[in-house]
Amino acid sequence: MKMWVCFAAVISLLAPAVGRAHIGDTMEQLRQVYGATAHRVGNAMIFQRNGYSICVYFDGDFSAMEVFTRDGSEKNVTDITPGDVAALLTLEGQGQGWAEMVGQSGKSVWMRADRKLIARLSGDAPEDKVFVVMANEK
Repeated sequence: MKMWVCFAAVISLLAPAVGRAHIGDTMEQLRQVYGATAHRVGNAMIFQRNGYSICVYFDGDFSAMEVFTRDGSEKNVTDITPGDVAALLTLEGQGQGWAEMVGQSGKSVWMRADRKLIARLSGDAPEDKVFVVMANEK
């Protein structure tokens, strides 16, 4: 029961940040969800929202990859936890489930049910963790 309460809390905290944003959004849609302030770095925009730095890469006018890292704005929160991963997968899934598998690196990789998106968590130390959601080109 306690784990379910924690998961629900994470979902409610993340929902304003990524509740509607997903791969394929335009810059206008991303700004509505993540906020108007973003920094351009090459072909990417970096947003700060709810304890995350979200680096969004574009393919033309549409987002093709989102990279989530903790930005240090929330005191003592440096890790992307399994609960955070579950919440991000739920929110990025657009109502679809994800299948977890082991990648070549030996770490978990998730494939969305429609096979259009894949996700992975990289990094071992809490402050080095990066969660990536991207279009599946295969």
